[in-house]
Amino acid sequence: MRADARSLGIMTRCQGSHFVDKGYYKKLTLYGRKHGIRVFVFSPRQVNFSSRTVKGFEYRNGSWQANVFPLPALIYDRCFVGPAYRHYKPFVEKLQNDRNITFLGRGLSGKWQVHQMLSKSPLLSSYLPPTEILSFATVQDMLQKHGAVVIKPMAGTHGIGVVRIKETKSGYEATGRNRENRPFRRQIRDTAGLKTFVASFTSGRKFLVQPYLKLHTPDGTPFDVRVLVQKNGQGEWETTGKAVRLGDKRSITSNLHGGGKAEPLSAFLARHFKPAVHSRIDQTINQLAQELPRFLEDCHGRLVELGIDVGIDTAGNVWVIEVNSRPGRTVFRLIDDPVAKRHSITQPVRYAHYLMKERVGGY
Repeated sequence: MRADARSLGIMTRCQGSHFVDKGYYKKLTLYGRKHGIRVFVFSPRQVNFSSRTVKGFEYRNGSWQANVFPLPALIYDRCFVGPAYRHYKPFVEKLQNDRNITFLGRGLSGKWQVHQMLSKSPLLSSYLPPTEILSFATVQDMLQKHGAVVIKPMAGTHGIGVVRIKETKSGYEATGRNRENRPFRRQIRDTAGLKTFVASFTSGRKFLVQPYLKLHTPDGTPFDVRVLVQKNGQGEWETTGKAVRLGDKRSITSNLHGGGKAEPLSAFLARHFKPAVHSRIDQTINQLAQELPRFLEDCHGRLVELGIDVGIDTAGNVWVIEVNSRPGRTVFRLIDDPVAKRHSITQPVRYAHYLMKERVGGY
């Protein structure tokens, strides 16, 4: 049995009929149906490679209904990388190697791999914070040079496990979010205590260390800019939207999962930066949105969309903080941007339609 040429499978981690982002997938399904594309959700662990079928769920008549589907011609990979991903990875790789199946895009490996790829670009590398794989020696070295550092999990999401460590008169202070995404602040007396804290906090996971950048407003509210770029119906990169995410003052990150808020970019920049600086920041972000997806795709392979997280420090310098190949869309609903909200949902289906036409040489 060949792959179903007019179907798009959304690959995600399912526990029975439980999976995240049901609202988003419902909208994808309804939009796909209008264009003659059958959209369904499945777990890579439910694929039967012998019969080339998969157990999954399709939104019909107001609810998600279980069914067995032929393997889809196109797969939209929404399997978020994390500790549980190792249980899915062998099945994902087998699907990726199937010559009858096309992935809209292949997920990025992790923060360190992305940093190494972007470092190869003379333009993009100038916007990357100095980054090293964490060891206690690298933490000490950066603390000596910069006075404060940030440690973050290589495969972390939502700001979980991101910690600022800074020198104080009485030793060190660690501020951030723990593994349960709760904000914390801890005073550490000396270097031995710091070594114990770092070893305990990072135990079992790989971390990166970077200089701490002052990515906050004058009143200490952390913020970053989410730029969503996606392939459109012509297979070309397009900027869907830009928005500012503001975090809790008790935190050092601005992720919405940590209790953050959102607002439109232009109004935010106008409030906090002088017109000339505002204009320069705008131009830089637009340049990054144009250059980064193409360069990263050349290094990595096909991508369908990227969430580019941009930091702006108190001096108005722009930094590429993180790039996510499975971005969320909540921020555009929160800032009430109906065009960005609509495009964020419809672009993957438009791109899938473009790829279907490419595969069969037009209808």
